[in-house]
Amino acid sequence: MIRAISCDLDGTLLDRGAHIRPASARALLNLSMQGIMVILASGRSYRTVVSIQKKLGVRGPIVAHNGAYGYDTALRQEWHRRAVPAQRARELVDWADHNAVMMRCYLGVDQPVLFNHFDLAHQLCWLRPEDRVVPDLARSLDADPLELYLTGLETVDKLTDAFGFRDTDYEFTILPHVGYREVNICAPGVDKVEALEQLVKLWGIRPHEILAIGDGLNDVEMLQWAGVSVAVGDGHALARQAADFVTTSGHPEPVLEGLAWAFPHYTLSAPAKSV
Repeated sequence: MIRAISCDLDGTLLDRGAHIRPASARALLNLSMQGIMVILASGRSYRTVVSIQKKLGVRGPIVAHNGAYGYDTALRQEWHRRAVPAQRARELVDWADHNAVMMRCYLGVDQPVLFNHFDLAHQLCWLRPEDRVVPDLARSLDADPLELYLTGLETVDKLTDAFGFRDTDYEFTILPHVGYREVNICAPGVDKVEALEQLVKLWGIRPHEILAIGDGLNDVEMLQWAGVSVAVGDGHALARQAADFVTTSGHPEPVLEGLAWAFPHYTLSAPAKSV
């Protein structure tokens, strides 16, 4: 029986333009209204995941920062957190200050995103009303950030030369783009499964009652862990190998196709109840 769906965002529920696939969104909303828990699980920040959840019309648990953070928008409760220690975060921000690099720190829902500084170009694109620029952030930061984030080209090489890719209290994930790279700095070894395991304990759901849908390398463990799994046909080869079902390559609505495959094979259950 499927009692919950854990769905990745980029490349899965979102298309290449980062737009929500409409038919898949309607299907997830319909299942949510039937009592199936819909969990958005992403490497993106909590505020991006919450924003997409609102657009779906769904409330409840989210998994953000690739598993470093779990929050329930219905209960307004944080249920999982594994962060970078404040002392290490201050060292990273101090490095950014000395290299004139903008760095942002995510602390959690209902808290502002903190920046060490802002130039006008970034301010027009990134700064939200709830954000805060803290010029002495390298000294004043006293909370453990879920994630620190920066972008650049040579800057990224300088950062890795200064700190290395990982240590006992942090890990860099470097994502290449056209003309720049971005660096996500989280606690070492965070994974979506880590957060989901905490969630199933809270809600009395067993892993074999979860349908996982994803496309990326960071979805592989989730696809292996869940009782039922669907990989996007255009996704990473290891994700496809880990899944029970692979959607048609090029399908405009892979989540919808995956749901259409899964639910005829597995009986719907009663709504999940918190314990």
